[in-house]
Amino acid sequence: MLFTTLGTVEGASIQIQHVSIDPCSHAYINYGLTTLGGSQQLTHKIEGEQYKQWGSDDTILFHILCAKHNLHYKPYVEPEFFEEAMVSRDEATGEIKTEMIKYPNPKYVATTSV
Repeated sequence: MLFTTLGTVEGASIQIQHVSIDPCSHAYINYGLTTLGGSQQLTHKIEGEQYKQWGSDDTILFHILCAKHNLHYKPYVEPEFFEEAMVSRDEATGEIKTEMIKYPNPKYVATTSV
């Protein structure tokens, strides 16, 4: 199953869930749009000139959907680390303790600037 989340500058996100293609004609994109106002499930049909320009560069889909909703596409960047709250109870006092654990993201790829 295809599931790609697009980041946007405005804090909204688009989750591409499924793409159906009729070769040389059109494609339907099923996606979820989440904004501060809530979430909705939507479908967009790409045809004509947009379909011809698609080619092998899938980022055009991201730009089309963002433009449709007046959003600015910003590629998702994997974080170097994740943080998780570990909650435990002190056996002696019964006190609840919270410790933030930081661990590396296995998908992170460091970029070097020249």
